[in-house]
Amino acid sequence: GLDGGLNTGVVATRAMTGGTPAGTQLDYDLFQDAARSIFWGDTFGVDTQASVGTGAAQAFTVFGRIPSGQSPNPGSYADTVTATVFF
Repeated sequence: GLDGGLNTGVVATRAMTGGTPAGTQLDYDLFQDAARSIFWGDTFGVDTQASVGTGAAQAFTVFGRIPSGQSPNPGSYADTVTATVFF
């Protein structure tokens, strides 16, 4: 599962902060599929990625999208998303 990040509690719309002046917000979403139709959240069995553990490292691709219609200030934006493994 992937949580909502540091800047919001709503998983379906996360937010990066940064820009000039500092603290400007830029909304974004994370998805499980390339079509960006399945949100990736942290509610077990609802919006988490299922897999079978093998004991070996596994890689998962995360797809992102920044919704249009935003007017962010110039600069770098960042957020920290925590991954949780349920077993």
